[in-house]
Amino acid sequence: MSLRLAVVAALLSFAGVPAMAQEQSPELQRFQGHWEVTDLVEDGKVIPREAIREWLPSGGRAEIVENAIIFTSPHDQKKHVKVFSVDPTQYPKAIDVSTKDRTAGVGIYRFDEERLIICIEDPEKGDRPDEFSAAEGSHRMLMVLKRSKAAARGDGRTSEQESKVTAAPSTPAARLLTDDEVKRQLLGTWRHKDNIGALFITFSADGTFTTVREVQELRLFQKVFVQTPVSSGRWKVQRGVVAFSVNSATDPLRVGKTFEFTIRSISDRDFIFVDYLGVVGSAVRVR
Repeated sequence: MSLRLAVVAALLSFAGVPAMAQEQSPELQRFQGHWEVTDLVEDGKVIPREAIREWLPSGGRAEIVENAIIFTSPHDQKKHVKVFSVDPTQYPKAIDVSTKDRTAGVGIYRFDEERLIICIEDPEKGDRPDEFSAAEGSHRMLMVLKRSKAAARGDGRTSEQESKVTAAPSTPAARLLTDDEVKRQLLGTWRHKDNIGALFITFSADGTFTTVREVQELRLFQKVFVQTPVSSGRWKVQRGVVAFSVNSATDPLRVGKTFEFTIRSISDRDFIFVDYLGVVGSAVRVR
């Protein structure tokens, strides 16, 4: 047994959790390493990125070794451990997180390149989520994690010092943008993919927007992409939140209503947002 696994086993034993790691399957191997929470929505409340460190007991950072989640509390500097198991045969893929006393959370997960997206529910408050959302009243937590570097470095820098180095702004998306800057960045047409197809949204400088849905249909024995207008109206940005006021739509229930989306990051090429249902999504610029 390696030194690291010996430490994990000792921590698990000390925490009262059986030191029986889940078999190292290819799926479990994808979890191994250091992770940092970049986006967090809890019961409809979007937690600002700068507040995540205080909001989560782990400070938003953790290391996964085998089936153990190891994190150091930023408050008492003590190491804590939780164990988890996954079932990639379910759809969406299932994950359970446990402490020494009980199952702390039942959830779903998916990998998006180097990001890990988890939606989790307290089993005492509800069933396992069936979609990646954390709307108000759902009692769910939706988090996006990205891989990060190890906390310990040979040059003596702490993990906090390391994060300050890696967080140095190299692109406009790496710093806090003003509402005017976000407006300028949004101008143009963007594509968002969901379980239906592609949704194109165009932000115009006069404060109007249009959305077009693109789906693939079979016509004359040939698959073609068909674009259908979905909605139009006016948009504005206030404190990083984009508000869409719908004037016309294919769904009459949306007419006259306003929907808000929180911008989490934006660049010339893409942006990440949290919609009014608490779902994290992304869009890429097409023109």
